[in-house]
Amino acid sequence: MYGIIGRTGLINRLIGLFAVLLACVYITGCAGPGEEVPVLPEGKAVVDTTGEGEPEAAILIGEVVSSSGRSVQLTTGSYHNGIGSFHPDGDRIVFQSNRDGHWQIYELDLTLDTEQKLVESGANDEHPAWTSDGEALLFVSDRESVGEEWERDVYSHNPSTDLVTRLTDTPADDWYPAPIGGSSFVFLSERGVDRDIPVYYRQNSMYIGFADGGEPVKLADAELDPSSPVQWDSDRFIIRLPDGRLAVWSSEEGAVDILTPPQLKCGSASINQEKDWMVFNAREQGDYQLYIMDLNTRTIQRLNSSGSEIRYPQFSPDGSSILYTSESDGYFQLFQLQIQ
Repeated sequence: MYGIIGRTGLINRLIGLFAVLLACVYITGCAGPGEEVPVLPEGKAVVDTTGEGEPEAAILIGEVVSSSGRSVQLTTGSYHNGIGSFHPDGDRIVFQSNRDGHWQIYELDLTLDTEQKLVESGANDEHPAWTSDGEALLFVSDRESVGEEWERDVYSHNPSTDLVTRLTDTPADDWYPAPIGGSSFVFLSERGVDRDIPVYYRQNSMYIGFADGGEPVKLADAELDPSSPVQWDSDRFIIRLPDGRLAVWSSEEGAVDILTPPQLKCGSASINQEKDWMVFNAREQGDYQLYIMDLNTRTIQRLNSSGSEIRYPQFSPDGSSILYTSESDGYFQLFQLQIQ
């Protein structure tokens, strides 16, 4: 399942779904040939240090939540469904599916157990995410350059009017929109990067975009090369570093606070801001699994969950469950895990 993990233009578009999101997790995150990936010890503190012996991350392996480990599979089919996003009301989930031969955006009503297509186009519409007020749906699309995988822009869809608005406009690749409150969102972009460089070597900058189509504002340049951004509070973001570790990045100070040890090669994260919990997917050896961290104590716990090669976890709005994408019978599907 290399194409689901790595980001490369050589992989069939139909299995490129999670390549776009994890930004070369496989290529940059795995151990080299013959190199053993160390496993986190149970019940012990793990301290990661720099070459000068300065502590970067202290992780206590313990219990953060209680979970039965029994997940409910929400979608089925002989096609990929994934990258889900809860509506703020908690009763609906948007996701992308390639059941039509290319990526389109669907909605799952959890109360009625029904699915419907939300956005219709002949292009690849991907990575849907509700704005925090639930007024609009963000997504990325190649509809202005159909067939060009890495020349996407960010769009919004208004469910009440069915109006689609282009929010970013650049020949570079704009992707991974993540709401940060109201009508704003953070996204990744390859603006200013030499496009002759292979896609898996291109570095990302991070921008704030606006639902009114205003000019994006740069937050972090390509030197930081962040991916998988998610907002913690008004100043701090959780980002994935090029070496696969998750870190807290301050937009005011530019400081980076490492959260995860090098043994864990991480993907993306979601924050429960009420409890300061972070759920994320990562691998030590083998498949990507589900983890949760108490950001205040830095306690980390691996969660038992159904499926394999877990991707893109997200807390429900009330924090009682975790939505994630996982491989099942050869296809990626949506699952929901209850926690306490």
